[in-house]
Amino acid sequence: MTSGVIDGKEVTDEVRRQTVLITDHDKFTVSDRGTAGTSGEGTFTIDPTKSPKTADSVQGTGPDKGKTLLGIYEIIDDNHKRACWAPVGKPRPTSFSSEPGSGHILQVWERVDQ
Repeated sequence: MTSGVIDGKEVTDEVRRQTVLITDHDKFTVSDRGTAGTSGEGTFTIDPTKSPKTADSVQGTGPDKGKTLLGIYEIIDDNHKRACWAPVGKPRPTSFSSEPGSGHILQVWERVDQ
């Protein structure tokens, strides 16, 4: 994770540096176990035909286990993407922002070859 904002507050450098997202088809794992906003693992579906592109993420762990976060995403370039997620039960974000009180989770990711 190159940057993150949760409900208007920046994710600390320490958390950001240790947060790695691994995707495999429709499954994801996040190394930080949820401290950067979403669950430590789960599944997702995307719809690249919408504008902005949409993603639904079913949380596999934590207090929202089994619940769905609605989000939007953007492929910035071959090595960078960003996503913005609404809290469970809230409408899908319409922009890539996380203002205080919104509950939105804004994440920017950079590809790392492993």
